[in-house]
Amino acid sequence: MRIPCPHRRFTGGPCTGAVLATGYCDTCGREQTAPGLPPLPGAPEDHGPAGLLELPLLDPGSPAERLAAAEHPVRIVMTCSVKSCDTAFVPPHTAAPPPDEGYCPVCGAPYSYRPELTKDGPPLQDQYRIRGPIAHGGQGWVYLAEDTHLEDFVAVKGLLNRYAERGAAQAGEERRSLVAIRHERIVQIRDFVSTTNADGTVSGGYIVMEDVGDRTLSALVESVRRGAFVLDIEHVVTYGCQILEALSHLHGMGFLYGDMKPSNVIHHLDGIKVIDLGGVRKAGSVDPPPVITPYFAAPETDGRKPLTVAHDVHTVGVTLHELARWAVGDDVPGLGISSFRLVVARATAGDPEERFGTAEDMAGQLRGVLREIRALRGKRDQPEPSAHFTPSTELLGARLGSVPDYAHWLRRPLHGRRETPPAPALDPGTPTPTEIARRLPVPRPYPGDPQAARFGVSSYDPAQPLAQPAEGERSVEICLHNARLLLGQEGPEALAAAHEQVEAAAAIPGPGPVRQWRLSWHRGLVALRGADIREKERRALLRAAHGHFSAVHRALPGEYAAKLALAYCAEQVGPGAGPSAYELFRAVHARNPSHVGAALGLARLALARGDRTAAVRVLDLVPDESRDHTVARVAALRIRAARLASGAQP
Repeated sequence: MRIPCPHRRFTGGPCTGAVLATGYCDTCGREQTAPGLPPLPGAPEDHGPAGLLELPLLDPGSPAERLAAAEHPVRIVMTCSVKSCDTAFVPPHTAAPPPDEGYCPVCGAPYSYRPELTKDGPPLQDQYRIRGPIAHGGQGWVYLAEDTHLEDFVAVKGLLNRYAERGAAQAGEERRSLVAIRHERIVQIRDFVSTTNADGTVSGGYIVMEDVGDRTLSALVESVRRGAFVLDIEHVVTYGCQILEALSHLHGMGFLYGDMKPSNVIHHLDGIKVIDLGGVRKAGSVDPPPVITPYFAAPETDGRKPLTVAHDVHTVGVTLHELARWAVGDDVPGLGISSFRLVVARATAGDPEERFGTAEDMAGQLRGVLREIRALRGKRDQPEPSAHFTPSTELLGARLGSVPDYAHWLRRPLHGRRETPPAPALDPGTPTPTEIARRLPVPRPYPGDPQAARFGVSSYDPAQPLAQPAEGERSVEICLHNARLLLGQEGPEALAAAHEQVEAAAAIPGPGPVRQWRLSWHRGLVALRGADIREKERRALLRAAHGHFSAVHRALPGEYAAKLALAYCAEQVGPGAGPSAYELFRAVHARNPSHVGAALGLARLALARGDRTAAVRVLDLVPDESRDHTVARVAALRIRAARLASGAQP
């Protein structure tokens, strides 16, 4: 007899495994009688934080709780301190585990991985009284100390192997990097202390930093596994936004972080602090070799080439992937979690050209995904203007919300007949492919385009074609602008010219992360327009448009414009392997109920099912302050009064 597992998954849903004869689940591995994970709220809107980009307030913990015994074994791979030797202290060179202190079995050089500072020793620089070691990482030991001048606690970071050839120099490099950086999401340096031998040579360096506790994100995951903390998908996305905020600041100063992972981020009070800046380096630097963790590092990073922004973006993507494995999110309906996974997928793409171009670009998509998740859970936040699209001034599907012309109202029964002719079935006002191509949101010009300034001057007329400059670089944005104008004209010649403009734009060199989705968007518009001109190829062209907009959606998962375009395509020919028109329209409408285009789309889908009540309900949700509120009201009245295509009477 199969005994179902009584526990829930870490992601929130019930475990689908069965209890084995051993008493443990064959899926989650937990014992049948083990204490369960903390219960979750019943309503989706009660999951996660109440506010946007909020994190729970966590105390850093008392110093006594964080002190570790100095004799705690070092759980890292020890290597020789001589760079030319670099022998790893593993069998057959040494017995396992190797001693914390000794001599290299190959070259005989001394090494030490034992904490150098003890609570019984003299204060550093007659100011910092060591209380004990609290952590260690790839770059050095971290001690808790008392600042006897300011009477508070600080963190003191030393070198892991104080005999390393570059030991003191490396500490100096880290100090210079930290001194130049001031940001609320990055740990702050307060002082730098060096120790000297009797002969006056520097034997070690110590960086004094603000004490931000030890609640690293990896430690929080352990708390989740023990059932002591509930991590929500909204927390994970917020962690990502704040981490990217810190990295964006570093990148803006010409630095690269290099080693982002959960253990290098601390949840401090109600925010995060990025710690362990020993690997921070100037862009283009190759000496010393970069500090990376292979699992999180980008595949093109081999330790010999300079780090890149694309590498940092990759490490953030892997970090979010790891955190999301333990986060509650099964309750999120629709596309919310799928959109989050698309952000992670782009950040961790194998080709660095396919990743986000900047940390801010990725953060912008994460914020959009967070708003989508919260909206689908029933929470309400103020909409954030898109950084990539300008809203269209023309409403798609507005025919459903238009008053019929006079011919409809002047219908009269034929002379001598007593029965009134039956009213025509309600036209749902499904947009044509041409209407979709002409009325979708318009991509904002790329600021780095050589002719971008021409789109921001008062003399710019979006209804007039633009000429390429006689000299200098050709402009992708001018080609795309002209293509949109040609799509507004009639005839196959204009369509062919629009296609030529888009392909001309594709032939102009430019940065991949910002140009590929723009090209895909305009190729989708051309395919939509072609579907109305080349009737025999209509379905194939609609499928092609769906594919182009799917590429935009993968590149910009936090934007609603691509979801709208996909929804209209799916409404015409079905979703294929992608999300349905209902899921797409719902994602847009939940995030912004004022978007009447999405509300009309949901109403059309309800009418196609013969569900008059659902169609009216979604239109009634359009707020009074919406620009197209009147269209929604008229559409709701017509739906209440009209005969449906299914034959249903009002």
